Amino acid sequence: MSRLLYFFLGAAGGNLRSLPAPSIPEQKAPLNGSEPQVNYQAHYNRDWEQERARVRQFSRSAEDTVAELSEATLNTILQATEALKAKMAEHRALREEERRMEEERRRNIPRLV
Repeated sequence: MSRLLYFFLGAAGGNLRSLPAPSIPEQKAPLNGSEPQVNYQAHYNRDWEQERARVRQFSRSAEDTVAELSEATLNTILQATEALKAKMAEHRALREEERRMEEERRRNIPRLV
């Protein structure tokens, strides 16, 4: 569980480092020579949509990664279970063979006389 947490923390940290520098809002030339007009709403909306798209892409990427990790983990567990099952069957066969040999030895006790 802690590996998964560290994975997400690393992904988030790497993603934060790749953020673009904040841009300056668009400025329109003043009509009467006063202060320039800044279109903050358009700039805000554009940034908001870019951020939403980035979050969606990151979410999809995280979902795919978690699905792949889950699938790999389940495959590993299945393989380990199959290996243990085969090993138990092998040990069971060896025990049965040893029991048969012990019974055979008891039946045919060598007579020294």
